[in-house]
Amino acid sequence: MLVSRRSFGALAGGLCFTAAAPLHAEEKGSFYSGKTVNLTIPNAPGGSFDLYGRLVARHLGRFIPGQPTIVPQNMPGAAGMISANWLYEVAPKDGSAIGISVPNIALAQVIGISGIKYDVRRLNWIGRIVSPTATLFVWHTAPVKTLADLQHKQLIIASTGSLSQAEITSKMMNDLAGTKFKIIHGYKGTGDAILALERGEVQAAVMPWTFMQKRHADWLKKGLVKPIAQYTRHPIEGLNAPSIFVLAKTPEQKGVFQLFFGPDEIGQALYAPPGVPEDRVSLLRSAFNSMNKSEQFKADATKEGLEPTPASWQSLQKAVASTFLATPDQITVARKYFH
Repeated sequence: MLVSRRSFGALAGGLCFTAAAPLHAEEKGSFYSGKTVNLTIPNAPGGSFDLYGRLVARHLGRFIPGQPTIVPQNMPGAAGMISANWLYEVAPKDGSAIGISVPNIALAQVIGISGIKYDVRRLNWIGRIVSPTATLFVWHTAPVKTLADLQHKQLIIASTGSLSQAEITSKMMNDLAGTKFKIIHGYKGTGDAILALERGEVQAAVMPWTFMQKRHADWLKKGLVKPIAQYTRHPIEGLNAPSIFVLAKTPEQKGVFQLFFGPDEIGQALYAPPGVPEDRVSLLRSAFNSMNKSEQFKADATKEGLEPTPASWQSLQKAVASTFLATPDQITVARKYFH
């Protein structure tokens, strides 16, 4: 049984990088010299994917031998599936086409979203650009003050649609972990959910930590909102909130939680399609590593109000492999919430 294509919209965040294998200078630079590398961005201009994608496009080429020009290409549609399918099936397999993943690229395949033509296990991962790190924020007047409170006190949360992360995960946690979320519908987007929080219509909202830091740093400074849970297995440093995984007590619950929240470990990640020569993949990985160490790259990110949270290609492979360890029962449970 395949989950509907519409469901894909709901699925749509210690470093150890491996250096490229030694090559002679002329071999390293010969392919990319004078070349253009297309970087496919799976969302429309102006959003988070676009901002981070263009940041990478401005800097990555400087660290690839031959210094090719990186050209960003927006290819939105089906919550990233169109972009991933194109890179997998149509794009050249010589290292001149790379893309950015959506966080749920592996989950979509595991639960059987229709229309997928890629096999995420065959992608050549280069490195994660940023993890969205979805975070549960509560307003300062909310009765829930800690993650433990969620299993004893009702928390009114804003939903931006029946297939939104806030709604799907809240329903799942109510069923599996005994939380007391009360879902309020009718909000069109994150902006509306934030206004509802400020007006007192709801007590909580789910949004990326970096979004809250950038758009509502004053709320955090004044203590008007408090992060009480990170929707990821490995909490990011500097955010004083536990992982939502502490609510999963049994192996079955942990498996389902991993399906729902594991995608943040993949986040917005750079990859090349299968078939690219290994030496060129190594060059791209090494360049990504060097870019993230670059002070110029860091300064540009800060100027744009962006906070990359890079991770190695090895960690991405592990996150993908972990998703495919889901049991049939866990997948059946997960499908209940994507319809």
